[in-house]
Amino acid sequence: MAKPQTQMTESQMDQVTKDTASVLKEQDKVKVRLYLSPDEKNKLEAQEKEGKQVQWPFQTVCVNGHIYQIQRGKTVEVPQTVAEILEQAGEI
Repeated sequence: MAKPQTQMTESQMDQVTKDTASVLKEQDKVKVRLYLSPDEKNKLEAQEKEGKQVQWPFQTVCVNGHIYQIQRGKTVEVPQTVAEILEQAGEI
């Protein structure tokens, strides 16, 4: 028979979040670029050149309470784990 699962306490969850922060901080950073259609990219870049405030589309990745919003169409650096999640999701 399977052993019943126990729930994590609040302090255990906090510790997991802190441990994850340490791991993510120490990981090698990887440059990634998420797809954005050329038409959409040109439109956004033109609006930026006009001095308008532009909200670039982004993809959200969450790792044990740490949230990353990765802009589409721009090259950004992310921890290796985040890059692996994006690759598994078919984003890169």
